[in-house]
Amino acid sequence: MRLRRPTRGLRWYFDHNDGHLIHKWLHYFPIYEQYLDPYRGRAVTMLEIGVSQGGSLQMWRHYLGRRAAVVGFDIEPRVTELTEPGIDVLVGDQSDPVFLKSLCDGYGPFDIVLDDGSHLPEHQIVSITHLWPHLAVGGVYLVEDLHSNYWAAYGAGRGHPDSFISWLHERVDDLHAFHSEDPDLEVNDWTLTLESVHVHDSVAVLRKAKRDAPVHRKTGRPAFDDVYGIEADDVIDEHHRAQLRSLSSPAARLRRARKDPFGALRRAARRLPLGPDARRRLPRHRRSRSVT
Repeated sequence: MRLRRPTRGLRWYFDHNDGHLIHKWLHYFPIYEQYLDPYRGRAVTMLEIGVSQGGSLQMWRHYLGRRAAVVGFDIEPRVTELTEPGIDVLVGDQSDPVFLKSLCDGYGPFDIVLDDGSHLPEHQIVSITHLWPHLAVGGVYLVEDLHSNYWAAYGAGRGHPDSFISWLHERVDDLHAFHSEDPDLEVNDWTLTLESVHVHDSVAVLRKAKRDAPVHRKTGRPAFDDVYGIEADDVIDEHHRAQLRSLSSPAARLRRARKDPFGALRRAARRLPLGPDARRRLPRHRRSRSVT
């Protein structure tokens, strides 16, 4: 049974916080709620990288509800003292693939991952690379404090090839690999699992989904003899032809006649060998006007 969703938002909790210390940029709260709201009241698992004083762990559990399991880890050994019902806290390094594997084996798959760890681009890249396969389909992966990618002290800067921002540009390319004519841009695991990339001030959000090659279709009758210089008949494929044939079925004609009887009469007239004068005499559906 799905429990009633909490009525208080994250900003309310933050402003009235009497639990452990929380440190957040205020413009993050609407971003969090935009992506985390669908998970409230559900039996989900959230992973937070970097827990500091543990206040955000308590906030996530309050916001998501009692059915949620929240897991956090940090390099600070004392964080194990922050474990409480519904919240598990481990000691580990986000750049250590061995630790990340053991974490996923013990707690994955995750529905939500939030990287608030070292803020070092190389660590952000290692973490998402190893954790993404263990993110559930339909899950979200958030990386925050990305302004550090523009700081030399963090080994990055604008346009730096090893920044997380540059890595993210490559994922946008992967997202469009189905359409690429570049032989170096081929469909890969990111293409097949990355639904979308959203970038906010200092926060990136990646959604996971199972993707197939996109499909486009045409429907309806061409209004002109050509489509941008190409004969209309040459741009109509078999699916489109089948859709046009379906429009001629008795059921489809009856449906259109009920919806627009005057339009059905005019369409029928166009199929008859009537002259222009006869067509002009056909009744037209007009909006009635009141007489004063």
